[in-house]
Amino acid sequence: MTYEFLVMALLFLVPGAVFWLVRADLRWLMRRAVLASLPFAATEGLFYPEYWTPRFLFGLADRIGFGVEDVLFVAGLGAFSSCAYAVAFRRTVVPRGEGTRPWWRAVGGIAAMLALTGLLLAVGVPILYAAVAAMGVCTGVVLVGRPELVLPSLLGAVVSCVIYLGLCLLFARLVPGVFERTWRPSLLLPGRFLGVPWDELLYGAGAGLVATAFPAWAFRFAFAPLPWGEPTSRNPRAPRGPPAAPPGPPPR
Repeated sequence: MTYEFLVMALLFLVPGAVFWLVRADLRWLMRRAVLASLPFAATEGLFYPEYWTPRFLFGLADRIGFGVEDVLFVAGLGAFSSCAYAVAFRRTVVPRGEGTRPWWRAVGGIAAMLALTGLLLAVGVPILYAAVAAMGVCTGVVLVGRPELVLPSLLGAVVSCVIYLGLCLLFARLVPGVFERTWRPSLLLPGRFLGVPWDELLYGAGAGLVATAFPAWAFRFAFAPLPWGEPTSRNPRAPRGPPAAPPGPPPR
């Protein structure tokens, strides 16, 4: 029997690996996005088996609440969703003002997102919709203070959703019938798009939305056009670390 989630998680590492190779100026962002995403691997117990029922290596989800696959999945999703907008629209990142303790900002934002997800769960919202709603609300709070990130965040959501769809289509080809066997019927968005559950696409868009806005807020950077012909490996405006000393996907 196939370890379907392992196959999916490995597929989700591919776009980030490609971005890493072709956009050296974004590697510092990808490292931070991946690190900020890792805590969300531990939220698998909220999705399994209510939302889906995959097999896990060594049965870890039944023993500790999450598996190796979750770590790979959130790392891959965080890597490509945080850079999807910048790669698709040829943007680089530049410092924006002075800031101290950016990781404390990141930790605070992650804690707020998890807390809101828990609150929505407590009042009966199904886990996937609670997670996406928490992404949206936390992104909205960020955008109030950083309105210039509205368009990048929306475009990041669209690009991430397209990448997510492409990966799911490939996943379905590699593991035929996986969405019918492993995913529970949707509670709010029945049906599929090209065979992929609408819930998954909603989640992919939400991840792109928050992963575009949240790191820019936490680590105090902005997006700027990348001049044509400029080598990304030596982009003089790309931060070499936290801005001026310069997350997410959210629960999954």
